[in-house]
Amino acid sequence: MAEPISTIRDTKKSPEELGKERLEQMKADIAGLDSGFIEILETVKLLQESGSLEALNSAIKARGDITKTFLNEWRKEPMTNAINNMMISSKLLTDTKPEQTEEMIANLKNAAKKAEESAKNDEIMGMLAMMKTLKDPDVNRALRYGMTFLKEMGRTLK
Repeated sequence: MAEPISTIRDTKKSPEELGKERLEQMKADIAGLDSGFIEILETVKLLQESGSLEALNSAIKARGDITKTFLNEWRKEPMTNAINNMMISSKLLTDTKPEQTEEMIANLKNAAKKAEESAKNDEIMGMLAMMKTLKDPDVNRALRYGMTFLKEMGRTLK
């Protein structure tokens, strides 16, 4: 007949045994994820050599202060103005067709090139010559465009 159990044995592992098991598990995991682990070690080594690891650790430790400073600066009027201006500018870019922008840039380049060539000419343009150029259809079209633009800008300034 079997002998009755008179004592209960604790099967808990000692801290040393737990540590050994964890170490063995880590070794198995590292062996399974060989390339990823080695890349992480190389990255940490490069960060250490460049001094960036210390800066990164300091930034992590001071993350609360950094976040508070960042948010305080972000809430200031110049920053909110910059954000609002970027949003308005992006609306202009989204409303304008790329072909239109490309054509305008090409025209600006061409006009700047012609103006540079004209500036090299030392001939003095008198009042009569200016009046005569107003009859040129290209000059007249550009002036109408500029005058309409200025008129509309002035209307919004009221």
